[in-house]
Amino acid sequence: MSHLQGRGHCQSCGIRHLSIFADLGAAQLGSISAFHPAVVGYDSGEVIYHQQTPSNNAFTLRHGLVKLLKVLPNGRSHIVRVLRRGDLFGFDGFAGEAYNHTAIPMTEVEVCRLPLTELLDLKKQLPEIEQSMMIRWIVHLREAEDMMVELGAKKAGERLASFLIRWSNVDRDAAGWVELPLSRAEIGELLGLTVETVSRFMSEWKRQGFLQEQRGTIRMHQVDELRRLVCASGSC
Repeated sequence: MSHLQGRGHCQSCGIRHLSIFADLGAAQLGSISAFHPAVVGYDSGEVIYHQQTPSNNAFTLRHGLVKLLKVLPNGRSHIVRVLRRGDLFGFDGFAGEAYNHTAIPMTEVEVCRLPLTELLDLKKQLPEIEQSMMIRWIVHLREAEDMMVELGAKKAGERLASFLIRWSNVDRDAAGWVELPLSRAEIGELLGLTVETVSRFMSEWKRQGFLQEQRGTIRMHQVDELRRLVCASGSC
């Protein structure tokens, strides 16, 4: 069950370098000293917000993983994005829109809940925040465009290899392991593949020594060789 853990302090926040406040200097940080967003914890599987509910808050993910789920009129759902530490999400309200998806933690998570009315005021005061948010929106748009290309132009193995390679290049520990709590079905949902296809490729790549799995984590090996074997012109 969600629980309020306290109030955030942007000056001392451990992920400020990943947040929309990263480019603020000491003077600007001092000017927002009264801004203390709520720090809220959620358990895996809880809902942070539902699709089509009023968008009153944006969120910064402090730790954990969150999936953004789009529910279609026929009741089917599709994962449109998986969020990681430092990601900003839920800012549909800036355009006067309701949330366009449902946000569900995939692990225990902690978020900063940012009231949109306060963020709007901060954006007017500090152009650095406006610029940071614009850059994030452009990055999100490019990621959506890249995903469209992947779904439309790449074969099944290329899609899966691209995803695993990109995922494994972020937040690795010293031994090369990275958290991957997505099930085979969730990976398939994200990439437009059947669970059988995902399972077949991953089992084969494990047998060939390209990847290892261990309790919700993954480690990639011989990435260049995997690209050569699976990807047309090494394009993943």
